[in-house]
Amino acid sequence: MRSQLLISLENFKGIVIFATNLVVNYDKAFLSRLINVEFTNPTATERKKIWWNHLKTDKIHVPLSTDVNIDYLAETYELCGREIKNVVKNACVSVALKKNEIVTQQDFITACVKVVEERENVNSAKDQTRIGDISASEEKKERLKDAIQKKINTGTINVVKPDAIE
Repeated sequence: MRSQLLISLENFKGIVIFATNLVVNYDKAFLSRLINVEFTNPTATERKKIWWNHLKTDKIHVPLSTDVNIDYLAETYELCGREIKNVVKNACVSVALKKNEIVTQQDFITACVKVVEERENVNSAKDQTRIGDISASEEKKERLKDAIQKKINTGTINVVKPDAIE
């Protein structure tokens, strides 16, 4: 699949846009075909505008408690736009599940903490070994992939070491 994507990129005559927060996960062959444009995370002032864009639109108006402090949220949590959108959605879902009618500051803080923890989990996952990083024959790597896929298919998630595969 990866090689097909690389071939398609080489032959494509238009512009393709990829967006990611995990550029480190792209391999060198893929990166060599790209022009990178870095978008920095929004400032606190920009985050405040993003918060309000997600809280009050033509289609939705999130009912807020009087204790909600968007300035505090924008200054305290260095979130990108997608993360702010997820925080708003998560807080609203949490409030709905509790059968409450308004979103409080604590609802937003809880959702912010969850999003930050998820980001940290993703970032720590990038330090894990990938199949391509294993020093083994291609045949052994294929057997490892097959063994992992079987575990996934049966619903059992176990750590499989290359040396354990015969």
